[in-house]
Amino acid sequence: MRGMKPFEIFRTGNHTSTQGKTLSFSEADLAAIAASYDPAVHHAPIVVGHPKQNGPAFGWIKAIEVKGDRLVAIPEDIDTTFAEMVKDKKYRKVSAALYDPSSPGNPTPGSYHLRHVGFLGAEPPAVKGLK
Repeated sequence: MRGMKPFEIFRTGNHTSTQGKTLSFSEADLAAIAASYDPAVHHAPIVVGHPKQNGPAFGWIKAIEVKGDRLVAIPEDIDTTFAEMVKDKKYRKVSAALYDPSSPGNPTPGSYHLRHVGFLGAEPPAVKGLK
């Protein structure tokens, strides 16, 4: 890991998606997301915001762990300039994007799967209370 420590990306509870859909996530859901994550199948990028497509990756998620009621991402190959911007608090919040279980592009059909982790500047995250 170059430039960043592990960080929280998601937690249990009821969350409302950007499409206005309220979803409930239990500790078992988080455990399933962490257990199914395999960078060889889908290496989730670290991005700025939630790009539609073709946005640059500023790093990658090597692995996901469950710590209590939180998902913690272990980053790798972090762009040093991006790491400095995070350290300088230009991007204070994060937002995990998940593949819906029924999404055609989901690498693990039938369960949620990490799509990417977006670092947010001025936009507040849907999931509040992450460190």
